Amino acid sequence: MKKILFVLASAVILLVSSCAEDMLDTAPTSSVSGTTLLSNTDNAQVALEGTYKILYTPNDEWLGTEFNVQQNFGIVSHNIVADLMGEDFVQNEMGNGWFWFDYIYDVHRRFASNGWRCYGIWNFYYKVISNANYIIASEATMQGPETEVKRIVGEALALRAYAYYYLTLFFQQTYVGNETKPGVPLYTEPTTSSTEGKPRGTLAEVYTQIQLDLDKAASYISKDVPATHKSHIDYFVVRAIQAKVYLTMEKFDEAIVAAAEARTKPGVTLTPIADLGKGFNDVNMSSVLWGGEVIATEAISGGWGTFFCHLDPGSTPAVITANGYGVRSRKCIDKSLYDRIASSDQRKNLWWKGVVSPEAASGPNKSYVQLKFKYKNVADYTGDYIYLRAEEMLLIEAEAQCRKAAPDYAAARALLLELGAVRDAGFAGRLALLKDENTYNTDTHAAATNVLEEVLFQRRVELWGEAGRLFDLKRLKLGFTRDYVGSNHPDKLASKNTAANSILFALPIPQQEFDGNPNMDITSDQNPM
Repeated sequence: MKKILFVLASAVILLVSSCAEDMLDTAPTSSVSGTTLLSNTDNAQVALEGTYKILYTPNDEWLGTEFNVQQNFGIVSHNIVADLMGEDFVQNEMGNGWFWFDYIYDVHRRFASNGWRCYGIWNFYYKVISNANYIIASEATMQGPETEVKRIVGEALALRAYAYYYLTLFFQQTYVGNETKPGVPLYTEPTTSSTEGKPRGTLAEVYTQIQLDLDKAASYISKDVPATHKSHIDYFVVRAIQAKVYLTMEKFDEAIVAAAEARTKPGVTLTPIADLGKGFNDVNMSSVLWGGEVIATEAISGGWGTFFCHLDPGSTPAVITANGYGVRSRKCIDKSLYDRIASSDQRKNLWWKGVVSPEAASGPNKSYVQLKFKYKNVADYTGDYIYLRAEEMLLIEAEAQCRKAAPDYAAARALLLELGAVRDAGFAGRLALLKDENTYNTDTHAAATNVLEEVLFQRRVELWGEAGRLFDLKRLKLGFTRDYVGSNHPDKLASKNTAANSILFALPIPQQEFDGNPNMDITSDQNPM
């Protein structure tokens, strides 16, 4: 029987209601056809906003993840996974097990068990792709002003590119050196119940499509028309996504131009440290390029399926009073990384180093617990989700300046000083001591000795909990250790292979894909395990 994975299995789009916040979905019966739904720009905008809502909505049934709604809440949950699979992010306790199995690398053997990590990520991004494909395909028939048609289609193209990019980040090794290795199945047209599943193809083919989509999106979305909301993709967000893709592809000159332009978004400035320490929960923070504004009515019952429920450890680290999973399973910074943050660096206050209160001195050590991410509204467990901000663009540009064919260390230093000016009063003096070199130590616990190493270190500190450390380890072809002397990791991974290009760094493809896709053979197409 010809069929493809659950997420793409339907021929039509279901419009749940006319509310602009309703989710665009696929359903096998009782549905409104895509042609009718996307006949004009007003309706298409509703569908587009429904797709944006997917990016931050807790979900289980429509992703086929059953009981795991608590750890499937969109983009930010995936970045937690990628951080936990590195060395900088510590899950101090197992708690109920949510995210713990990512942290201890126990997800690979669960590829045949519906509800586990590979299902949630695979299904999520193909859901976005499926919805984007319907919108993109409606361009020729969509009624409305041409500029509006192009904007809507351009945003859908950017969403599709973003989804394919993240699929490659999770389900294959990095791009450079692996271009001919299997990518992920490419779908660029609306799928129906009779659509036959696609083969994996190559990583190069997927990145070619990503670049085509982003180039077209940049040409379709006017630079002069700002997004109506931070949750929407505008021209500058497209450039930011391009900068990330170019850095992964080691197209350093292109990454420099894209990242620099993304930072020219009107009204965007680096976030002052005082604002950075307010909980990292507001899309109106000055450096935010793109994020999701989460309101109480969109949080699941009880609030457990939210980012801040998993991260916020309570108002006072020594005496925990707040409720939430972050209290039971605290998220901490790696001690080695924390120790290398200068005492003059105000970001060091985003983690708490100390011991429990004297009356509970025999209890668990809460040192190094994170304070960066806190509830915006503790009563309903909510806060806004931040996807991209200017600081990441600055660091992409700085790294690319060091690694391009003719390195410009002066430019990289100037960018680092720009960030240091709002973070660390002692930074300029330390930067002056570093060499102009673009090599980096394979020991990720070593101190920076040159400008590139300092850029990479700043990424780890500034983007902790945001950008997915695993993705950097993969593209830099680095391994990591957790079992160093004095480590605060409860799981040391001493018996696991965490060398460069470890097979553990690529998630297994869900069994369900092989069951439903005749062009995917588990013996030849499954990732090594």
